[in-house]
Amino acid sequence: MKKIFAIAIAALLMVSAVSCNEKGGAAKTSALADSVSIAFGDLYGNGMGGQIKQDSTLKTSDVLRGMEMVLKADTSNHGMMTGIQIGMQIMQMYQGIKQQYGIDINQRLFMEHFKKAFTADSTMSQEKLMELQQQIEPLLQRASAEAKANDPVAIKNKKAGEAFLNKKAKEAGYKKTASGLVYKVLKEGNGANFTDSDVVLVNYRGTHIDGKEFDASKEPVPFNLKQVVPGFAEMIKLMKPGMKVEAILPSDLAYGSDGNPVIGPNETLVFEIETIGVQPADKK
Repeated sequence: MKKIFAIAIAALLMVSAVSCNEKGGAAKTSALADSVSIAFGDLYGNGMGGQIKQDSTLKTSDVLRGMEMVLKADTSNHGMMTGIQIGMQIMQMYQGIKQQYGIDINQRLFMEHFKKAFTADSTMSQEKLMELQQQIEPLLQRASAEAKANDPVAIKNKKAGEAFLNKKAKEAGYKKTASGLVYKVLKEGNGANFTDSDVVLVNYRGTHIDGKEFDASKEPVPFNLKQVVPGFAEMIKLMKPGMKVEAILPSDLAYGSDGNPVIGPNETLVFEIETIGVQPADKK
């Protein structure tokens, strides 16, 4: 949040970013100056073109249109050029909030309050600005939680996961813990159960409830039980060395409403887990 706020404040302080001496239109230049222009055009065109083409969401024609709109503007109008720069900074703030918190800024309300504050005869003191900043962070957290709870994909995943888990819990051989973890022992093990302090060597395969694999170990992987999702840790602590299970983790024992790049929000996950044993101390 501090980074996003800093971008917004920096934008408001850019009133001197564009020189008042800049002139719009086509100026008469020398042949040498033209050579400099050509060299810079080639340099920037190739450098930026390469970067833009790596982003499949961008069209070069759209980028060029946006560039030309700005470059053809009246650069002698210092206020307008500063406004363009502030607008670009605030657009980045919008995108940052959407990416980090999943919140869409209401642009109408933002501009309504921005204009009122921006054109007021007096501005907030630094103390008041800091107080406002401190109020925004918890507000963002609550709005983010609301956005995640109302996400149609998250709601769909939650319902599908609960139906799958409840169906499995009724099948022969499956057990359900107080937390909601459902599992079935595929092979018994021997020895003592693992504890929170253990680093356990595990073979595993993770799938979505439709059976599609999202991750699997190629060889035994060491897991610190304090650094894995709650359902995975709970399952391993119910196991002994050499044991193999199928474990079904409800979303709140897995990655919750956040998900991750390969797991959607509120997804119920299925793991096949085989414990090898505790990793030797000299290998940790």
